[in-house]
Order: sequence, then C-alpha cells, then structure tokens
Amino acid sequence: MRKNTLVLYMAIERGRSQSTMKLVLRIILIYVVISLFEWVIHRYVMHGNPGNLKKVPIFGGFLSQTARDHLEHHKHVNIDMTLKNNVKSKGVYFPWITTIVFISLIYVFLKCSVPLPIVLVIVSVSIHNLLWNNWHTRFHQYQNKIGVLDGLPKLGIFPLGPIYNYLWKYHAVHHSQKGEKYNFNIILPMFDHIFGTLGTDYCIDNTEYCKSNSRDNRCRQKQKYCFTEKDIKT
Repeated sequence: MRKNTLVLYMAIERGRSQSTMKLVLRIILIYVVISLFEWVIHRYVMHGNPGNLKKVPIFGGFLSQTARDHLEHHKHVNIDMTLKNNVKSKGVYFPWITTIVFISLIYVFLKCSVPLPIVLVIVSVSIHNLLWNNWHTRFHQYQNKIGVLDGLPKLGIFPLGPIYNYLWKYHAVHHSQKGEKYNFNIILPMFDHIFGTLGTDYCIDNTEYCKSNSRDNRCRQKQKYCFTEKDIKT
C-alpha cells in the first residue's frame, strides 16, 4: 500500500516537474521569437526604404506606410527623447493592423518550426505590443491618447523601475545617435547583441554627423552625451 502510494506520489511530482519545465521552455521560446521579430520588423520594415517596400506583393502598401510613419516619428524626436510639439504620429505606437500582422507572422513561423497553441501566441504578442504602446509612448512623453479603434490602449498600469530605466536608455541611443542606427530591440533586448547592432555605454557622438547636417536642430541640443538615470522621463 505504502509502496503504491509512493509510486503514485513520484509520478505526480514527475508530471508537475515536466509541466513546469515545458512552461519555462515555452516562455523562453516565445521571448526569443518575439525578440527576433521585433528586431527584424524594426530594422528592415520601420527603417526600410518605403519605395522598395511598396514593391512587395500584397503587403507592399502596409509595409511602405509603416516605414513612412516610423521614419517621420524619428524626425520629431529631440535628443532628450521628447517629441517636438508633441506631434501626433502612428509611428509612436502599434496600430491594430500591426498587431494582427505581428501575431500572424509569429504563429506561421512557429507552426512551421515548434508549434504552439494559437491562444498562447495571441496573448504573448498582445502583451508585448501592449507594453510597446505603453512604454514606448512613455519614453517619448507622448501625451495623446490611443483610441480604441487605433490600437492597444495606454493603460498607465505598467510599473517603472530598473527594467524601464534600462530600456529607456537603450532606446535613447537608438534615437539620439545619428548616422548608423543601433538598438533595434525595444521591449525584449536580445538580437542586437547577436546581430552586432548594440550601441555602447548609453553614449552618443554626433560630431561627424553634425558637420554635414548642421541644419538639424538636434545638433544644437547635444552632440556628445552619455545618458544617465537623471535623464529618464517617467
């Protein structure tokens, strides 16, 4: 009797352990895949050539408009990460169509490699895009609301702290270093380290850029600077 009870107990514990390990592996996989797609979309779509992207069959119009919106967003970001005149732009947040495409791409990618339940993909990508729409807008002190029909809303419930501070400085280098771009991950850092697009030490040096782009008013703000905790906008 005792032996059977012990065997049953061990079987239950083994099942729990396997379930926990399976969950952990799924979380790691989701993190890696979303980080990869975040990097690829930001690097090759948002910072892509709108004219070239428009030639892509079926999705060309969407890809081209996404690039135009994001590149326009970059034109309005000051060195301190605030927006000039708090300009209203879709380049600051993910509209619904971007979230839907993001979910679809990741689901198809995983279905062809390591299948995961569609519900898990929808929830994971939605959390990522919700964080993007809340933290990315906060990085830039974006004061406009995101309407229900526009995209996942700004809720103001996501905590600030060490992770937010790290991501703020990480993203500040992406915007404020002119010329070659770095730090294409926004919410889930990983692939900048792998693909060699990682900025260093939260510092910028635009002295060379400003020699030939003196009309850029950001050259009159700061040309060489290292971001610290006191610069972070919350």
